[in-house]
Amino acid sequence: MTHKSPLRLIAEPLAIAIVLAFGVRAALRLYVIPSSSMAPTLLPGDHIVVTPYRFGKKPSRGDVIVFRSLRAADELMIKRVIGTPGDLVETRAGRVIVCGHALTEPYVSTQAASGAIAPQIIPADSYFVLGDNRADSLDSRSWGVLPREAVLGRARLVLWSSDAHDGSGAVAAASSTPDTRPPAPMREARLFRLIQ
Repeated sequence: MTHKSPLRLIAEPLAIAIVLAFGVRAALRLYVIPSSSMAPTLLPGDHIVVTPYRFGKKPSRGDVIVFRSLRAADELMIKRVIGTPGDLVETRAGRVIVCGHALTEPYVSTQAASGAIAPQIIPADSYFVLGDNRADSLDSRSWGVLPREAVLGRARLVLWSSDAHDGSGAVAAASSTPDTRPPAPMREARLFRLIQ
């Protein structure tokens, strides 16, 4: 049996922990929800975990995704994928119709509130995205389809939630800069909530 020096006993687990931390950081991103455009699924102050699409995987209908805004390259947004490449998307009486079938949307804040969407076929490598709070969401109804290269990843989990948010409307990356404001009240019911 070999004896390790005290320095090695401390250094080895520390090195493993650092490597694992960098691996997790590369695979996961944390963002903060600033607006109610995805309510009731996501609320202002939710801190979410986002994973990138890898190994050729692409967004699917129903996925909640984070992407770079088409209006400002440094602005991030979050919406739900409604239409994928080749889908025919439209609305009838405020209901979203995809390829001739009405979508079942248990996640929307108000049923049949999607407004008018003229029939359109979603081009290759593009997505039609909508906020779950259709009355208060800037989405594909306003600026058209979302190109695949703008997608950063899929929202997976509400890690934790508080009442604090800046109200800017853009998804914000979690910051490592110390926050000097007093802590906001925690919403315990939203801890570790899967995003569906």
